[in-house]
Amino acid sequence: MSTQNLLTLLLALVTLAAVSAIAGLIGYNVAREGGAPVSTAIGRGSFVFFSVMTLFIALLAVLVPALT
Repeated sequence: MSTQNLLTLLLALVTLAAVSAIAGLIGYNVAREGGAPVSTAIGRGSFVFFSVMTLFIALLAVLVPALT
């Protein structure tokens, strides 16, 4: 891989991590609005974050070999 491809992949990972963090915050807020205690809401938000991040990593695992 060239340096440009590696930097593009790094940028994609950082962007997808930010999107996952936003999804996790949304999951936390939905749990809090639903009346869940803070500790439970944090657990639900982290579950959403890691689920979305896993989905994005799987997507990258399929797309990167197809593009290179």
